[in-house]
Amino acid sequence: MRSYLHIKGKGLWKFCAFITLAIVLACCGEIITGVDQPATATVGSVVPITVHINIPTLGNGGPDYLIFGFLVPKGWKGAQNTTITYTSPLGNGTMNLVPDGTVAKNGGGLTWPAYMKKTFQNGGNLIDDVEWVAYQSDKAYPHSNGDALSGDLHIKIKVGADGNNTLVKLGYVITDTGNGFTSDNNGTYYSELITPCFELTGGTGDLVDFCNPQLTTINPPKSLDNDFITLTFDGTVTDTKLNNATETYLCATAYTSDGKTISVCEQTDKTRMTQTGPNSRKYQITLWPKSFFGTTGTQTISRMEYFITDKTGATKVGYGNTLAPFTYTFKCS
Repeated sequence: MRSYLHIKGKGLWKFCAFITLAIVLACCGEIITGVDQPATATVGSVVPITVHINIPTLGNGGPDYLIFGFLVPKGWKGAQNTTITYTSPLGNGTMNLVPDGTVAKNGGGLTWPAYMKKTFQNGGNLIDDVEWVAYQSDKAYPHSNGDALSGDLHIKIKVGADGNNTLVKLGYVITDTGNGFTSDNNGTYYSELITPCFELTGGTGDLVDFCNPQLTTINPPKSLDNDFITLTFDGTVTDTKLNNATETYLCATAYTSDGKTISVCEQTDKTRMTQTGPNSRKYQITLWPKSFFGTTGTQTISRMEYFITDKTGATKVGYGNTLAPFTYTFKCS
């Protein structure tokens, strides 16, 4: 179900780290004190974001490098489309991508992106198609004299490389190379902040809503017609005409590269969806689109429209709990 709150205009969000529930405050480690982030943007634009940080220090240690993680949709290709610089009392510089394969401190052998994913998961996003992109400062800083180091990370990201309109929670996390995502008697050595839903408009692709529960989802979120996909109908999201249905079925139409339409809308074992558990009201079907629709070797399926029906086929549910079809575009990125 793609009902969501439209955010008007392009106002700037200013998040205070001390009142944001998603943040982990640090006593002696890095702290995100706020993020300046636009509320909306258009596909293909370059979005400026500023992350304000503070680093209280105790004792003598380091020097350590600052580690920064940025949570974005995979389709945005964040590593290729993002530049980050920083300003601080100790000097200015750049944040560079952590080299592939670099093992994270206290990460149990994981790389920094994998360590971030394990620790912070999808940052509250409901679709597992986001990624943590890991950066490291070009200079190290000391832990000495009890000095508090303040600074700003200046991000510029070209958004929407996949062309999709998007609702997503962007995420930010910092730590250092000496501690990782750990805590001890002196405090917590990392800080995380997840923003409210960021809205991306002006794209030509499907709306990808990471923020709101959906009546139907397809896994993997991006696939080609020659891949197996699992389609889930979640009847717990809202009341629908199928609330009392004992069985549900997929009614779908494929649109092919040669301009043909192929419909499969029958209430048989081929289209029957299986309930994931007793009285769960969640139904699934796994299919191979090329075989399901019977396309030829030269045909490819560009998109699919579909409904969920009851056993009679007379009662059906579509996009947004309406009679408009759900849509899915086949693509690999």
